[in-house]
Amino acid sequence: MDGVTAIDSYVRELDRRLHGPRRRKADMIVEVRDGLRDAADAVRAESGVSPAEAERQAVEEFGPVPAVAPDFQTELAVTQAWRTAWVFAIALPLVMAVTTLMWRAGSTGVAPSPGYRDLARATDVFLIAASVGFAVLLLALHWFARRSASPVLIVRVVGAAAVATVLAMMGSGLFLTMGAPTGGTSLWGALVGGLPTLPGYALLLYLGARCLRLTRPRGPGAGRPSRRPAPVPSA
Repeated sequence: MDGVTAIDSYVRELDRRLHGPRRRKADMIVEVRDGLRDAADAVRAESGVSPAEAERQAVEEFGPVPAVAPDFQTELAVTQAWRTAWVFAIALPLVMAVTTLMWRAGSTGVAPSPGYRDLARATDVFLIAASVGFAVLLLALHWFARRSASPVLIVRVVGAAAVATVLAMMGSGLFLTMGAPTGGTSLWGALVGGLPTLPGYALLLYLGARCLRLTRPRGPGAGRPSRRPAPVPSA
């Protein structure tokens, strides 16, 4: 079949409107294209119409892109939230373990001040609580997606919690570095010293911000998450 077919045009428009994890989005597009081609083949076998007409009928039966895109967008948003929650649930305990080992390795026996000790303990408690919280959000994604409730709110909560957690970690790290008992440093010194950790923080911040971006209202040419349940992605 020469030129752009009805299925090709439909799939391109759907691809343009959807935003989210690339691999899952690519899988969706392939599934839609294959499903439409199978439907067109069935129409041809049943009615004997031309290939172009069979594709047109298959596309029409599947539904207009503005009507089907929200459900696909919801699934993409849930996939992003699922991955983000998993990363945070696993990464936060690792961050606490690594910082504890670094602290012990660099300790000179100088006793920290009570305020410094309280902040360090509060940071550890926060990391543990946040890790548990993200694990709970994973369960919430399961619960919402398997029932009649929309998971979009949980996706937004995951995104907001991720952004807030990263900002809290960065702030705590600056204060702990500036007030280190072995010799504190200025704010500028703490910022420069924290440059090696910036890529990791940037990645975590990006994951949270993307959850929020995928659920925000878009223009008329883009998909918006629907309020329908979405499948739960696998770990």
